[in-house]
Amino acid sequence: MPHASQHPSLLPSIDVLECSAVKLVRGVPGTGLRLGDPWRLAEFWSSLGASMVHVVDLDGAMRGRPSSCVLGLVKRMVSELGLGVQLGGGLRDIGVLEEAYSIGASRLVVASAWLRNPGFLAEAVDRLGDGVLVAALEESWEALPARAGWRGRAPLSVAEAVRLAGSVKGLFGLMYTQVFHEGEMRGVDVLRASRLSALAREAGVERLIYSGGVASARDLEVLGVLGFSEAVVGMAIYTWRLNPLGWLS
Repeated sequence: MPHASQHPSLLPSIDVLECSAVKLVRGVPGTGLRLGDPWRLAEFWSSLGASMVHVVDLDGAMRGRPSSCVLGLVKRMVSELGLGVQLGGGLRDIGVLEEAYSIGASRLVVASAWLRNPGFLAEAVDRLGDGVLVAALEESWEALPARAGWRGRAPLSVAEAVRLAGSVKGLFGLMYTQVFHEGEMRGVDVLRASRLSALAREAGVERLIYSGGVASARDLEVLGVLGFSEAVVGMAIYTWRLNPLGWLS
């Protein structure tokens, strides 16, 4: 279950679209930053001492299957840099999860598949083992809906989704994203994050990871108090609004 900590680990986000690193605002193509070669970002974070990065395959998320570009990138990150990789985007069936795990990804983030098929997480844990799967839960602004990626609302409420995640033994944890803040650096919506953390404690969720709008060290401190053990951060570290040193895992 989540426990309060003053120092959640920062996971640098490397989002890949058409083999180029980007940081989008609210997931909208053409917005935000173009950061160039994602391999160079991986080298940069490795040189700063990061032990793990969060890689998002945006093409995979839109097409429903990981891109060969990202799978090759992850394989190199693991084999040449020794980085741990938390990978998300397009991981919607067991075969694809097994493929991603076989190339060395440490954790696999599943979003739409588990929200649409309640038995998917348990089956995936059974096939891949404990501590590999991360259930992603994205919350939009309106009425606290759980979302299925960027393509629409999921059939579950946030509370129902959290209870489902808590019922699956062997899950690494739950990644909670405030999608209405992604890329905007407006800070954490503390009320919603606190409510989510309380739901997770009640449901027995092992670990909480936060994503969406982190803008400062203060945000990270607040997330630690709320029980989040890790925070995925992108725009704030690529614009140097937040100095990542001292926060990297």
